[in-house]
Amino acid sequence: MCLSDISILGVVAVLILLSAAIGLFAVTDRRTMHRVLRVLGVYVAGILVLGGGCWLIWRTDAWWACAAWLVVMLLLACGWCLHLLRPGWQPLVLPVGLSLLAGSLVGGGSLMLCLPKWCFVPVFGMVIAGLITSVTQTVQTYQRSLLHTEAHRQYLVANGASVLESLMPSVRRALRASVLSLLRTMASPLVVMMPMLFAGLLLGGASPAATVAVSLLSAAAVLSASVVAGIVAIYCFKR
Repeated sequence: MCLSDISILGVVAVLILLSAAIGLFAVTDRRTMHRVLRVLGVYVAGILVLGGGCWLIWRTDAWWACAAWLVVMLLLACGWCLHLLRPGWQPLVLPVGLSLLAGSLVGGGSLMLCLPKWCFVPVFGMVIAGLITSVTQTVQTYQRSLLHTEAHRQYLVANGASVLESLMPSVRRALRASVLSLLRTMASPLVVMMPMLFAGLLLGGASPAATVAVSLLSAAAVLSASVVAGIVAIYCFKR
């Protein structure tokens, strides 16, 4: 799909509909209108920056450009996860950073073995986006579980249990949390609510067979990457 395939008439119709929706909020709820405009402004700016970065990477067509983009994305993802985990984010820098790195390398690397090299940016971007929610929920669950089960852990250790045995209930909760968000998405009625990745592949011109194959491979890779990231986060947190 190219830019020339987009109809100007359709663009005008979409902009008119958007103006009508914002105008409705201007009449009924100005506070919501200001919020819509603010979010739209941030979204447009983010899309332009993202699109410019992708264009620069594809224009350069070099491995170092892809590596630099991956490092920047991992740093931004780590910063966003720590922002969601505030307050007290300083001790979580190592668990969050290493879990994102390990998960992205496992998930993105396995997918890159299946797909052509020009898919590097969308593949790793999709994996990192899925890991942000997974890692955040894993660390939050593990941290809260340790806090609320401290007395029980001390009781187990005092009665002869090892440290690992006393931590296993919290580990199980954290690993469960690492995949819950993805499982909720996969359990939704896909025929009714078409997944964004599936629709995006069709929109980009992929065949239905290729779309199904890539969607299944992506789900398997992201699920595996979430588990790996959860294990690394728990191990580094314990250390």
